[in-house]
Amino acid sequence: MAFQNRVTEILGIKYPIMQGGMQNLGTPQLAAAISNAGGLGTINISMWPDFDEFRTAVRDTKKMTDKPMCVNISMIPNVDMGDKITKYIDICGEEGVEVMETSGVDPSHLVPQIHSYGMKHIHKVPAVKHAIKAAKGGVDVISIVGSEGAGHPSPDLIGGLVLAAKLSGKLDVPFMLGGGIADGKGLAAAFALGAEGVVVGTRFIACTECLISENHKQWIVNATERDTVLCQRAIKNMVRVANNGAAQECLEMEKTPGVTLQDLMPIISGAAGKAAYASGDTSKGMFAVGQNIGLIDSVESAEEIIDSMVAEASAIITRLQTLTK
Repeated sequence: MAFQNRVTEILGIKYPIMQGGMQNLGTPQLAAAISNAGGLGTINISMWPDFDEFRTAVRDTKKMTDKPMCVNISMIPNVDMGDKITKYIDICGEEGVEVMETSGVDPSHLVPQIHSYGMKHIHKVPAVKHAIKAAKGGVDVISIVGSEGAGHPSPDLIGGLVLAAKLSGKLDVPFMLGGGIADGKGLAAAFALGAEGVVVGTRFIACTECLISENHKQWIVNATERDTVLCQRAIKNMVRVANNGAAQECLEMEKTPGVTLQDLMPIISGAAGKAAYASGDTSKGMFAVGQNIGLIDSVESAEEIIDSMVAEASAIITRLQTLTK
């Protein structure tokens, strides 16, 4: 069964299931597997600060799939990246990337450049007001992520159920829901709330094509929804991560008055997390996962994950239709 709606039509995909950016884990191998399975696979620029290496990563992804792919660009508020962002977009356009996803700041200044290459533009937001502004700025699709999700939630900590219900009907463009989505129940619920697709990150970590240690995958399988914590509040950069040794060390350091980003960097740096992913030490590094870890009980391929989500959502929708007779 293929779901057909504005998201699948705009993005040219079979199923309205998009992979999240997944810092340090959004590799060509995983993205291609997800795209080949009918979803939208994503790589992110943060993994390749060198332009030539990034171009190679895009080409590597393209070699493994002839389906649409996405490139994620997360822009840090109040940080001027100069012409780097436009250079990344140029490379994507030159290499035939079909979809760009932006986040972090108002993306309206990038819309003309992205559209000039024929690429579609998704903008990720944590709040309804930002979604409305981005839609008015000309993006093609909105993705809104609730506080259940991995990574950086809105300081308001509003869950996806409320965000989606509040956003529904307020846009001229479709939106996708992220945060806490791990199965077909989440996909069906997103449809019920007015979304036309979902963004999935944590579920794709426990995936055979994800280049993270088996220890980390099994940690997810064995974890419950209570096994995440919110760190980095002290530096106003809150993040949801696994409740491991690194997270506890970070929380302890945050009790120090005047603690700074530089103080926390040895613990929270992407390099530390990447090293832990490779070594298999689940106590080290900030391991971004969402509360949906409590819904994940197996490691499967990208195709198995997506097929299962679609089948379960289809069955739920069919069952719900019987309730109205």
